[in-house]
Amino acid sequence: MPAKTNSIEKATLKNHLGLDIESMKELSESLNKLLSDYHVFYQNVRGFHWNVSGSDFFDLHEKFEELYKQINKNIDELAERILTIGYRPLHSFSDFLENTDHKEIKNVRDGKQCVVHVIDELGMLIAAQREVAASAEEAEDIATTDMLTSFVVDMEKRLWMFTMFNK
Repeated sequence: MPAKTNSIEKATLKNHLGLDIESMKELSESLNKLLSDYHVFYQNVRGFHWNVSGSDFFDLHEKFEELYKQINKNIDELAERILTIGYRPLHSFSDFLENTDHKEIKNVRDGKQCVVHVIDELGMLIAAQREVAASAEEAEDIATTDMLTSFVVDMEKRLWMFTMFNK
Protein backbone atom coordinates (compact mmCIF):
# COMPACT_ATOMS: atom_id res chain seq x y z
CA MET A 1 0.00 0.00 0.00
CA PRO A 2 1.43 3.44 -0.94
CA ALA A 3 2.52 5.73 1.85
CA LYS A 4 0.03 8.37 2.86
CA THR A 5 1.07 11.91 2.06
CA ASN A 6 -0.04 15.00 3.89
CA SER A 7 0.53 17.41 1.05
CA ILE A 8 -1.92 20.24 0.76
CA GLU A 9 -2.28 21.82 -2.61
CA LYS A 10 -2.02 25.56 -2.41
CA ALA A 11 -5.06 27.18 -3.92
CA THR A 12 -4.25 29.66 -6.65
CA LEU A 13 -5.63 33.08 -5.85
CA LYS A 14 -7.38 34.72 -8.77
CA ASN A 15 -8.01 38.39 -9.47
CA HIS A 16 -11.23 40.00 -10.71
CA LEU A 17 -10.43 38.77 -14.23
CA GLY A 18 -9.94 35.17 -13.13
CA LEU A 19 -6.17 35.39 -13.61
CA ASP A 20 -3.55 34.22 -11.13
CA ILE A 21 -2.67 37.13 -8.82
CA GLU A 22 1.03 36.28 -8.51
CA SER A 23 1.39 35.90 -12.27
CA MET A 24 -0.33 39.24 -12.81
CA LYS A 25 1.98 40.94 -10.30
CA GLU A 26 5.01 39.66 -12.21
CA LEU A 27 3.39 40.58 -15.52
CA SER A 28 2.60 44.11 -14.31
CA GLU A 29 6.28 44.60 -13.48
CA SER A 30 7.24 43.48 -16.99
CA LEU A 31 4.58 45.72 -18.51
CA ASN A 32 5.85 48.67 -16.47
CA LYS A 33 9.36 48.07 -17.79
CA LEU A 34 7.93 47.96 -21.30
CA LEU A 35 5.99 51.17 -20.56
CA SER A 36 9.28 52.76 -19.51
CA ASP A 37 10.97 51.58 -22.71
CA TYR A 38 8.14 53.08 -24.74
CA HIS A 39 8.32 56.45 -22.97
CA VAL A 40 12.04 56.87 -23.59
CA PHE A 41 11.61 55.75 -27.21
CA TYR A 42 8.71 58.19 -27.62
CA GLN A 43 10.81 61.10 -26.39
CA ASN A 44 13.72 60.10 -28.61
CA VAL A 45 11.47 59.96 -31.68
CA ARG A 46 9.94 63.35 -30.79
CA GLY A 47 13.47 64.74 -30.66
CA PHE A 48 14.26 63.28 -34.08
CA HIS A 49 11.01 64.74 -35.45
CA TRP A 50 11.86 68.21 -34.15
CA ASN A 51 15.56 68.24 -34.99
CA VAL A 52 16.10 66.20 -38.16
CA SER A 53 17.68 68.18 -40.98
CA GLY A 54 19.03 67.60 -44.44
CA SER A 55 17.71 66.40 -47.77
CA ASP A 56 15.48 63.75 -46.12
CA PHE A 57 13.83 66.27 -43.79
CA PHE A 58 10.34 66.20 -45.32
CA ASP A 59 10.13 62.40 -45.50
CA LEU A 60 11.60 61.73 -42.06
CA HIS A 61 9.81 64.57 -40.29
CA GLU A 62 6.51 63.00 -41.40
CA LYS A 63 7.56 59.39 -40.67
CA PHE A 64 8.81 60.27 -37.19
CA GLU A 65 5.49 61.99 -36.46
CA GLU A 66 3.56 58.89 -37.58
CA LEU A 67 5.80 56.75 -35.38
CA TYR A 68 5.53 58.86 -32.23
CA LYS A 69 1.75 59.04 -32.60
CA GLN A 70 1.59 55.22 -32.73
CA ILE A 71 3.98 54.95 -29.80
CA ASN A 72 1.72 57.30 -27.83
CA LYS A 73 -1.29 55.07 -28.54
CA ASN A 74 0.66 52.01 -27.43
CA ILE A 75 1.72 53.80 -24.24
CA ASP A 76 -1.91 54.48 -23.39
CA GLU A 77 -2.94 50.88 -24.09
CA LEU A 78 -0.08 49.54 -21.96
CA ALA A 79 -0.92 51.79 -19.02
CA GLU A 80 -4.60 50.91 -19.22
CA ARG A 81 -3.79 47.19 -19.41
CA ILE A 82 -1.67 47.47 -16.27
CA LEU A 83 -4.65 49.09 -14.54
CA THR A 84 -7.03 46.45 -15.93
CA ILE A 85 -5.03 43.60 -14.41
CA GLY A 86 -5.10 45.39 -11.05
CA TYR A 87 -1.84 47.31 -10.80
CA ARG A 88 -0.55 50.87 -11.23
CA PRO A 89 1.43 52.08 -14.22
CA LEU A 90 4.60 54.06 -13.66
CA HIS A 91 4.05 57.69 -14.53
CA SER A 92 7.12 59.80 -13.72
CA PHE A 93 9.98 60.26 -16.13
CA SER A 94 12.48 59.47 -13.38
CA ASP A 95 10.71 56.10 -12.90
CA PHE A 96 10.86 55.47 -16.65
CA LEU A 97 14.59 56.19 -16.77
CA GLU A 98 15.21 53.86 -13.82
CA ASN A 99 13.25 51.01 -15.44
CA THR A 100 14.46 51.03 -19.04
CA ASP A 101 17.41 49.74 -21.03
CA HIS A 102 16.85 52.47 -23.63
CA LYS A 103 19.06 55.54 -23.52
CA GLU A 104 18.10 59.16 -24.00
CA ILE A 105 19.39 60.32 -27.36
CA LYS A 106 20.30 63.99 -27.65
CA ASN A 107 21.37 66.35 -30.40
CA VAL A 108 21.09 63.99 -33.37
CA ARG A 109 20.12 65.91 -36.50
CA ASP A 110 21.37 63.75 -39.34
CA GLY A 111 18.46 61.80 -40.82
CA LYS A 112 20.37 58.59 -41.46
CA GLN A 113 21.74 58.62 -37.90
CA CYS A 114 18.22 59.20 -36.50
CA VAL A 115 17.01 56.20 -38.50
CA VAL A 116 19.86 54.04 -37.15
CA HIS A 117 18.68 54.86 -33.62
CA VAL A 118 15.04 54.13 -34.54
CA ILE A 119 16.05 50.76 -36.03
CA ASP A 120 18.00 49.84 -32.90
CA GLU A 121 15.20 50.85 -30.54
CA LEU A 122 12.49 49.14 -32.59
CA GLY A 123 14.54 45.93 -32.46
CA MET A 124 14.88 46.21 -28.69
CA LEU A 125 11.15 46.85 -28.25
CA ILE A 126 10.15 43.97 -30.51
CA ALA A 127 12.35 41.57 -28.53
CA ALA A 128 11.05 42.86 -25.19
CA GLN A 129 7.42 42.61 -26.31
CA ARG A 130 7.89 39.05 -27.52
CA GLU A 131 9.31 38.12 -24.13
CA VAL A 132 6.47 39.78 -22.20
CA ALA A 133 3.88 38.28 -24.58
CA ALA A 134 5.30 34.81 -23.86
CA SER A 135 4.97 35.46 -20.11
CA ALA A 136 1.41 36.70 -20.59
CA GLU A 137 0.55 33.61 -22.63
CA GLU A 138 2.00 31.37 -19.93
CA ALA A 139 -0.20 33.19 -17.39
CA GLU A 140 -3.22 32.61 -19.67
CA ASP A 141 -3.67 36.37 -20.13
CA ILE A 142 -4.82 36.29 -23.73
CA ALA A 143 -5.78 39.98 -23.77
CA THR A 144 -2.24 41.11 -22.95
CA THR A 145 -0.80 38.54 -25.35
CA ASP A 146 -3.08 39.79 -28.13
CA MET A 147 -2.28 43.46 -27.42
CA LEU A 148 1.47 42.85 -27.51
CA THR A 149 1.21 40.69 -30.63
CA SER A 150 -0.53 43.55 -32.45
CA PHE A 151 2.22 45.93 -31.29
CA VAL A 152 4.89 43.56 -32.64
CA VAL A 153 3.15 43.21 -36.02
CA ASP A 154 3.12 47.00 -36.44
CA MET A 155 6.69 47.46 -35.23
CA GLU A 156 8.09 44.70 -37.44
CA LYS A 157 6.66 46.47 -40.49
CA ARG A 158 8.06 49.82 -39.35
CA LEU A 159 11.44 48.20 -38.67
CA TRP A 160 11.47 46.80 -42.20
CA MET A 161 10.55 50.20 -43.69
CA PHE A 162 13.18 52.15 -41.75
CA THR A 163 15.77 49.48 -42.61
CA MET A 164 14.95 49.84 -46.32
CA PHE A 165 15.23 53.62 -46.02
CA ASN A 166 18.80 53.35 -44.75
CA LYS A 167 20.02 50.86 -47.42
